[in-house]
Amino acid sequence: MVLGYDQSRPGADNYRKFMEELVAGLGGLGNDGLGLMLYGSYVRRDYTPGRSDIDAVLTFPYNVVIPKDFMHDVSAVLCEAWKGNNVPFQVCPADLATVRDGRFNSFTDDFYDYFRDEGRVVLGPDYRSQMTCLPAKTGVESVLSHNLRKARQGLLFAVHNRKSDCRKLLEGFDATLSAASRGSKQVLYLVDGHLRKNRFSALAELPRHFPAVKVAPLERMRDLFHHPEKLDALYMDTDELMNVWNDAVTFFEEVIREYIMKYPRRET
Repeated sequence: MVLGYDQSRPGADNYRKFMEELVAGLGGLGNDGLGLMLYGSYVRRDYTPGRSDIDAVLTFPYNVVIPKDFMHDVSAVLCEAWKGNNVPFQVCPADLATVRDGRFNSFTDDFYDYFRDEGRVVLGPDYRSQMTCLPAKTGVESVLSHNLRKARQGLLFAVHNRKSDCRKLLEGFDATLSAASRGSKQVLYLVDGHLRKNRFSALAELPRHFPAVKVAPLERMRDLFHHPEKLDALYMDTDELMNVWNDAVTFFEEVIREYIMKYPRRET
């Protein structure tokens, strides 16, 4: 759907209502560690209603792996806040461990100024003092941080998209399968510097490097990749599709968690 074409543009009152309902709904989940910080034009009050995004960082208080039942609850709150408001919401779902580590969050050090000068915490703890925003990342780290954000963002929007935009739901699912299946071999590249051509080559190597990672989701992704008819059938069963999606993101998170724990970032 496109604002101004097949969806009405929101006004200033929609922005206000969206934020009020979102903050109240998230607060009602009872997780005191969940933090929501806004920044950008909406906070500066120079935004254009119907055109500008609300920019936000949503920090989950976990060691990389976000419980997917809680992610679903947050997704349901977001869906309710969106009803009748249509507000563009550009949110980065993060976890406390990658926020502190810096290599796999979405922000480089130019964001320090934004967060310091205009960041406004509207829910939960202020995590800005714990953020590590690196001046630069390797190409692989940059790709992994981008793909982790998009995979989580797809889950965050999933309740809304299941009700209003099935095409976008399936596009997000497919993107996650691609990112998660490649992500494991990309993390192994960070370990030893060796390129692996096959996206599923990590199946044989992960247990040796990261024995705590459960590889069954990657095996399922490989099966879907080699049997497109099974993927097509999954499109018709969105309950099972969400199970596969949750498992794929958890697998992706587990690989990154184990890498961070085994290879801590060196201070420079």
